[in-house]
Amino acid sequence: MRIIRVEMGLEDGNMYRSILVSSNDKAPTVISKALDKHNQDPSKASQYELVQVLPEGKELTIPSTGNVFYAMTSSSVDFLLRKKGMASPQVRPVSSDVSATFPANQIKGLKIARAFF
Repeated sequence: MRIIRVEMGLEDGNMYRSILVSSNDKAPTVISKALDKHNQDPSKASQYELVQVLPEGKELTIPSTGNVFYAMTSSSVDFLLRKKGMASPQVRPVSSDVSATFPANQIKGLKIARAFF
């Protein structure tokens, strides 16, 4: 399981919601969860697409039949929920203090442990 942050552009500003994604969750399920968390109608999940916001302003669109857990990269936990067919807004770069740092911390911890033993 992994926790991701899903942003949805709303009239009153952008807002993030945290969603728990398991290894069994396909894109429509995650989109429905995100819509529900944003107080939108989850039955309209087919009208939206899930996009992972990557460092340096890049995006990874998760396929509509894809498994989100295995499709996403570990470099970022930030996602964007937008209507299908809409032009991509200017994606802001993800700052390093917001992105997923667990793998980097894990590697650093292993190096420190090796130094002691």
